[in-house]
Amino acid sequence: MNTNVPIIGSGKETAAPLKNFAKKERVDVPSGILSGMNVQIPPIYYWEDVNADKTSSLMTMAFQMFGRQFGMSYSIEDQNFVKIEMLRKRLFAVVKESLDVLVHHGEQVLDAFGNINLTAVNEQEAIRWRYDKNWDKKVAAFNKLVRVAPITKEKAIKMKLINA
Repeated sequence: MNTNVPIIGSGKETAAPLKNFAKKERVDVPSGILSGMNVQIPPIYYWEDVNADKTSSLMTMAFQMFGRQFGMSYSIEDQNFVKIEMLRKRLFAVVKESLDVLVHHGEQVLDAFGNINLTAVNEQEAIRWRYDKNWDKKVAAFNKLVRVAPITKEKAIKMKLINA
């Protein structure tokens, strides 16, 4: 897996590596645990807006599901690598949680505008936790299977993840 994040420019520049970015849990998951769900986990796409001086100004993560785009962006105020890495991990956690909810509960947790309804999520999670004996194993399987795919902003536009 390529750990360099493509950035805008000639296509040869890369941002700092994503080392230890999305660590996977080491959990034994029985084969076929997700077979009853019949769901494919889409990748989470990651890109950065890069200024002319080759510094990043905005990081974005998004995914496509149910014919819609879901995601979030954080502005990069400071060019300190440690702070950027912390922001990246926080952004990943938020977007991954949204993907997790949609994978496990589908469109029933969306409101009339296509946004995730937290009340519906809490209700569905309570039901799932109470009645699904494999709840913890499905969460572990999801965590093992979710992936981050670094792309350029141009590719994000082509994929219609963002409007330009």
